[in-house]
Amino acid sequence: MRIAILSAGNAGQAFAGGMTLSGHQVHLAAVPEHSEQIKIIQTFGGVLVEGSTAAGKSGGFAEIARVDTDVKSAVSEAEVAFLVSPAFGQEAYFEYIVAHSPDDQVIVIQPGKFGALRLAQMMREAGRDPHSLLITETDTFLYAAKIHGLDRIWLRGIKSQLPLAALPHTRTDEALAILHQIHPQYVAAPSVLTTSMSDAAYSIHPVTTLLDLSRIESMGPYRTKAYSITPGVARMAEAVDAERVQVAQAMGVQTDDVFTQLKSMYGFPGDNLYEALSNTTVHVDQLTPRSAQHRYVTEEIPYGLVPISEIASMLAIPTPNIDAIIALASTVNGEDYRATGRHLSTLGLGHMKPEELLASV
Repeated sequence: MRIAILSAGNAGQAFAGGMTLSGHQVHLAAVPEHSEQIKIIQTFGGVLVEGSTAAGKSGGFAEIARVDTDVKSAVSEAEVAFLVSPAFGQEAYFEYIVAHSPDDQVIVIQPGKFGALRLAQMMREAGRDPHSLLITETDTFLYAAKIHGLDRIWLRGIKSQLPLAALPHTRTDEALAILHQIHPQYVAAPSVLTTSMSDAAYSIHPVTTLLDLSRIESMGPYRTKAYSITPGVARMAEAVDAERVQVAQAMGVQTDDVFTQLKSMYGFPGDNLYEALSNTTVHVDQLTPRSAQHRYVTEEIPYGLVPISEIASMLAIPTPNIDAIIALASTVNGEDYRATGRHLSTLGLGHMKPEELLASV
């Protein structure tokens, strides 16, 4: 299958390497301003995959068919395009998709973070029918993966199941029939609201980073396990997550809490989030963020917690813990994330009532 992988970080290299080893024709592309990893991969001629791939292939050297910054060609020539950049990098690639993706191409936004809704709105703004593409998203990334040296990607863990939804949801089965040829782990999610509101990272990433900031800033990035989790930090993450679940359920979106998700994805043992993460066999060799200017904060908050907080306000549901984390991050980083984050208006949903919003997806 002809596949475009858009973005060449941890996720892009994991997907490009894994799909190449499975025999797919892969074009790995990044926008020119993010070309550093592209140049490294070109130098080595591919990536060395450590671990087993999502398709059950053993690791090895993956000589990727094409690696460059020609995003236009990657998008225009692919049957399936996987956009695996952080959410703050999505719109640069969305512009290429809107302008150059052929009709009926499958788009997989991974992770979603309301990306499918944003892409659909950008297509409408450009005068193009969003239904001309098969737009899908997942709630998180398939692999726990890490660039491990200049020439290799370490696949530390693979989720046994990963929910995926199409926009509209009536096309999800159509998308799964195609995508199961690449990754058998995808399962149907009810809608892109489900995938966008079900990401466990919304609580774990920003809470652990912000509440560890004194040590991060004084020591610099340091090696740790399981996000340096402590009982108190875990309780705060659970509180933020409980509000996410409450808002989602009020919208008719069924989603598991973060502890249940981790047990389902990785089989983590324990009776609470602290115990589950403390016993992890996946997040065992981590380097902390260098500062709060890291995607754990700059992605999860404006592209996850801010739109969830907006939906909560629409529903008159208080979210004091989510709001506290948004305020804390905005103060620490000197940026008003409520002003710069994704809003219902930028998703084409600002004029809708709750029941209309749910029906629209």
